[in-house]
Amino acid sequence: MFEGWSYSQVLRAIGQSLEERGVQEFTLAWQDGEFVVRGKRGLPLERRWVDKVLGQKAVQTERNFEIHYPVKSVVWLQIRGESMRKDPNQIPDYYHLSQTLRTVGSYIDKRAMPILSLRRSGGTLYFEFQERSGKKRVEEHAIGSFEHYFLRTYLRRKEQQP
Repeated sequence: MFEGWSYSQVLRAIGQSLEERGVQEFTLAWQDGEFVVRGKRGLPLERRWVDKVLGQKAVQTERNFEIHYPVKSVVWLQIRGESMRKDPNQIPDYYHLSQTLRTVGSYIDKRAMPILSLRRSGGTLYFEFQERSGKKRVEEHAIGSFEHYFLRTYLRRKEQQP
């Protein structure tokens, strides 16, 4: 991963980027010195004039996407994200993707194993880690299972602030 960065920092910045794009389900992987996110994104419903005349409903479409996050992009997202935060004393909302990924990143940092991939599907997160022995380890967690971890981490940070 990026030298001197924590997973919580990187995943929060990537999460903010994905929030802006309306992405909910995705796969994130570490490849060739950068994070790559792949998934499908629903496009806004648009009704053509002919559909309106014929009384037909608009059809939701999905489009595949792939976003590359080299260190330069993550630095830019980090700076941009800091400038957008208005009140540092405001309690963050765990259910925002950026906060969920920040919490997941903190969990990954504590595991002290490099992550190979992270997939979000519905209310479930799938992790693939590289153990010290070289074996791959796969874990499955409900997103809600990290909420308690989020609260403990948030309260610990608040206690450390002057």
